[in-house]
Amino acid sequence: MFQRILCATDFSDTAEAAWEAACELARTHRAELILVHVFTELPVYPEVAVIEVQRVWEDQRGWVEKELADRVAAGSRRGLSARSLLKTGVAPESIVEAATETNADLIVIGTHGRTGLTRLVIGSVAERVVRLAPCPVLCVKPTAAKRDTARAAA
Repeated sequence: MFQRILCATDFSDTAEAAWEAACELARTHRAELILVHVFTELPVYPEVAVIEVQRVWEDQRGWVEKELADRVAAGSRRGLSARSLLKTGVAPESIVEAATETNADLIVIGTHGRTGLTRLVIGSVAERVVRLAPCPVLCVKPTAAKRDTARAAA
């Protein structure tokens, strides 16, 4: 049924749960697995030394590239056809763009399950992806213990 599964990650515990679900679905359906992360644009702060901001941004981007490569390699060791995609921009729109570009049949994304004022203030990447996606979206919630910890922190 699914030939290409796109999994969005921000490297949180919830995203890791989504990655595991995506790996299992890819194994079951013998689908290609694409792990995508959306990196923010280089911020412009005129009052801060631009070179220092750029160095931090490049260090963070390097870390993201390594983490993506590590997860793809782990997926490959599990017998999965996996690759990564690093986009730059606004998360929901860039995830949907990646799904369109790769002809994904399914998007798998973690959701924190926030409600009320917390959701209103923080927003929901998953909710926006569901509304904009060109294909079905599977939202993976954290386990009960992790969910309780996340709610306490919020």
